Amino acid sequence: MEDIIVFGHGRYYISKENTIKQVYNVVAFLDNAVKIDEESYDNGVPILNPEHIKTIPSIPILIMSVNFFQMAVQLFEFGVNESRIRFGTSIIPYYDNVECLFDKTKYCVKAENKKIILYCPLKRYEFEYETEYKQVLRAIMAESDTNIKLFDDMPVKPMSRRFGLEYGKAVDRFYIEMFLNENKRFIKGDIMEIAEATYTNMFGNNVKSTFVLHVNGWGKNSIKGNLETGEGIIENSIDCLICTQTLEHIFNTKATVKNIYRLLKKGGTALITVAGIKQISLYDYYNWGEFWRFTKQSMYRLLVETFEESKMEVFSYGNIKTTVAMLYGVCQEQLNKQDFEYNDEQYPLIVAARVQK
Repeated sequence: MEDIIVFGHGRYYISKENTIKQVYNVVAFLDNAVKIDEESYDNGVPILNPEHIKTIPSIPILIMSVNFFQMAVQLFEFGVNESRIRFGTSIIPYYDNVECLFDKTKYCVKAENKKIILYCPLKRYEFEYETEYKQVLRAIMAESDTNIKLFDDMPVKPMSRRFGLEYGKAVDRFYIEMFLNENKRFIKGDIMEIAEATYTNMFGNNVKSTFVLHVNGWGKNSIKGNLETGEGIIENSIDCLICTQTLEHIFNTKATVKNIYRLLKKGGTALITVAGIKQISLYDYYNWGEFWRFTKQSMYRLLVETFEESKMEVFSYGNIKTTVAMLYGVCQEQLNKQDFEYNDEQYPLIVAARVQK
């Protein structure tokens, strides 16, 4: 196998690492995060500051970064001959839509005469500055992707400001109910739900007693209580707490999680869902506030301060289509079942957690 020096040691490289190691023998990594006098290794392979390239023999250098233009310029400044420089854009798996287009249309990137060259089947582009490259690339992408034209007719106002409730069920409720259904074995014994007992009635089994916690004490069988302040919370009293789309409306979430822990019996479970990418509920905003949006990381960090890591699990649900549908006020019934089957962690419509005491 050919020896190669890899410039770039992050997610881009990791995504293509298996393919690279099948073709090349990686003898060193270059990484700007490593100091000039620092010793660092990856499985015995040295990771060097790029300035060390001046002292390394003429081994080819494979640039592994989305921002390859800047790295190439850096190598030019170090006096590296362009014939040594290669780019990872053609290495599978492809990292983004740009690389997919390059493969489909037989575009390729090369370094020549201290410039970046984009070879196309019918044209050759030459770039001295990254801004020029990005301008041409964006024009090529816009012309090649017909989906961009879909935005021409998209309205700037939503169909509904009430989550599509005028038309049917809100999109996020599909994921909430799926999460609760998957965890219904925990919805038993003494159960407490926030604001109303809808999901207790829908998913509960072997229910001993049902309680509804409401900050104003509204509703049947309700307890006037506050998860943030601890008002109305009786320690070790609940086997299962159903807490859907609530934490985003509470400013002091850390105190809230501690009170959830206090509320649960030993071995008790809290089933929690929160907003990910989602519009503001104006009703809640003006009545008790709306403060937060969550990711799996923030939800995990929030919960692990109180609950044992081994007794908690965090999930995310949603994709670009269901998320946009929610934002526009499209309802569940206007989507297809298949639209909910694909889960994309980059577009969490809701985040959910199961935690046990």
